[in-house]
Amino acid sequence: MAHSTGNYTLVRRIKDPQFSVDRLDQYALLLLAGTHNFQFCVVDTDQQRCLLLEDYSFSDTLEELTGAYRTIIEEHQLLMAGYWKSVKLAVKSPYFTLVPRSYFSPENPGHYLKLAVALPEENYSISYQMHEQAEAAMVFGANKGLVDRIKSTYPSQDIPLKYQGSVFIEGIRQMPSGSHYPVMHLHIDQGALTVLVIDNGNVVFYNNFAYQSPDDVVKYTLTAFQKLSLDQNDTKVVVWGNIPLKSDEYAALYRYIRQLTLGTKPDFLTFSHMFDEAPDHQYFDLYSLYLTP
Repeated sequence: MAHSTGNYTLVRRIKDPQFSVDRLDQYALLLLAGTHNFQFCVVDTDQQRCLLLEDYSFSDTLEELTGAYRTIIEEHQLLMAGYWKSVKLAVKSPYFTLVPRSYFSPENPGHYLKLAVALPEENYSISYQMHEQAEAAMVFGANKGLVDRIKSTYPSQDIPLKYQGSVFIEGIRQMPSGSHYPVMHLHIDQGALTVLVIDNGNVVFYNNFAYQSPDDVVKYTLTAFQKLSLDQNDTKVVVWGNIPLKSDEYAALYRYIRQLTLGTKPDFLTFSHMFDEAPDHQYFDLYSLYLTP
């Protein structure tokens, strides 16, 4: 399913027959906003059941991101509704740093981010998200105009801003690893590769890389293997993200990694058979937003 309307394309829309516009006050609206794509889903909080999912991609020639979001939201009767039980927002951003808790001071989170990346300060606001069990803080920059535009749609909601990487970490930590050894998780999305290594529930490695080819994905993944002294034959690697079942990236990784698998839908939500249309390894970061307070 793909429907193009100029600046954006509706890639996928899935709707559970149980969805009802008369019950929005019992539903959580989960929004995941990026520069290349935008996804949202609706969850019945009583049943922990995912009822609706929509996925949009933006044109490569898109010049004004906030305007594209404004068009999607204002032309979407459901997104304009203001009486949700809760609204949660996470952003995708290349500007981030993970700071150990012992070194982090919440009074000036921007200090850590400026040491790590060149942030375009005039257009970005700085936020942070604590990972208590990982004993770290994720500091990130978010497109200010985009965040303000989305939040202004729901003035009655108190919407804490989350980072896609943090949401992904917390979602993975909720999933059983099936291993007594470190597990590597790769999230692949529109030229961005996230590498996360979890050992017994603890984050031992996290980084994000821009890539241009499947060979780049292999290079960054194997670099992480070497840095952590992991065995390519024994270490389990799970692939997630917005790639098809038979992707070039997965095929390239398969040549080098023995224990390679695709991710599965989370067990903290339930799904009807309608959601079989979406590959299990896709939208895990969006679903994981449901776990955030």
